[in-house]
Amino acid sequence: MHSSLLVVRNLRRSPLRAVITILTVAILLCAFVFPRSLVDAQDEQIRQTPNNRVVTRPKLGWTGTLPVRYSDNIRELPGVKHACGSLWAGLKVPGKEDVFFGSMGVQAEPFITMHSELEAPEEEKQAWLADERGAFVSVALAKQLGWKLGDRVIFESRQYPGKWEVYISGVFKSTREGFGERAVWIHWGYLNRGLPSDRQDRLGLISAEIHEPNQGGRIAGEIDGRFASSPFQTLSLEDKVLTAANIGRFRAVLDAMDVVSYLILAIVMSIVGNTLAMNVRERTQEYGVMRAIGFGPGHLALLVLGEAALLGVLGAVAGLLLSLPIVEGLVSRALREAFQFPPIEVGWRVALAALLMVVALSVLAAAVPVLRLSRLRVTEALRRVG
Repeated sequence: MHSSLLVVRNLRRSPLRAVITILTVAILLCAFVFPRSLVDAQDEQIRQTPNNRVVTRPKLGWTGTLPVRYSDNIRELPGVKHACGSLWAGLKVPGKEDVFFGSMGVQAEPFITMHSELEAPEEEKQAWLADERGAFVSVALAKQLGWKLGDRVIFESRQYPGKWEVYISGVFKSTREGFGERAVWIHWGYLNRGLPSDRQDRLGLISAEIHEPNQGGRIAGEIDGRFASSPFQTLSLEDKVLTAANIGRFRAVLDAMDVVSYLILAIVMSIVGNTLAMNVRERTQEYGVMRAIGFGPGHLALLVLGEAALLGVLGAVAGLLLSLPIVEGLVSRALREAFQFPPIEVGWRVALAALLMVVALSVLAAAVPVLRLSRLRVTEALRRVG
């Protein structure tokens, strides 16, 4: 009988134990895949962030605001091509408070000009620019809430009193990872007029597109220098740097998850090793018979290693198949809706690394049973019962 067939038959002799081992490895592999997929998603978001933009925010923090004239001042600086001011709106749909999405009032014309990553028919973009009460919404959000072009929607705000009645002017799809996946943009002027008088004529953020990407640091310094003596001081960073800094807030958590994931691999190794040890112990007499009829220690070792590798492959494949709906579906959707995370995908590099590591650790886990088998005397094996 071919060795590979014997490996498969050996594994099938204890089907319940094999299935439980494979499922346990699969579940643990999901916990191993998730943090790596999350890191990949964050890194992809940084890679796709444009390198020709500088973002200016209040120096006091995200809760502060800047005078609206700052956007004009920045637009006039040498090296700046466009500048777009925006203000966080915190919009919500009455009766659907559990539906979360990003929402901002923006200076519409420079916003559309700067954000080529937002794909929509040109006539829809122009319709939004022409209608101050228009809304520009993401396709994912429009599908979820059943919005269509021309629909009337009344928004309330989570942080301001009042209501804003808008009409869906355009539906876009973002080609940039983690940007605008679930978003509503309305005209800053319309949002501004509905705010309390002490909140009007303010911006929360100003994004500037520059002519030369390598001049981003210099221009950011000039912006901050221009407003250094103002009561409303600024902190300006290149968009890529700001994105990396925001993601960096989660690095400590991700690093901790990395440590835990390696502990998970150690658990996988111990589970597979325990299963193999039980299998070898139960078949000791059979291995003694095989040695007596001419099979060498190396051949028996290959059988055990083959069984370990097969357990690892089956567990890894089951784990990857389980990871797709859990990581890419449930977890990714929850993080996008709650924290505006970029979509999480189980990339081929993560999948291949997980597969190879589980198989390698499974084979390594067979080392102790193989060592014991190599030291087993034929006479002792034949005398052993059960």
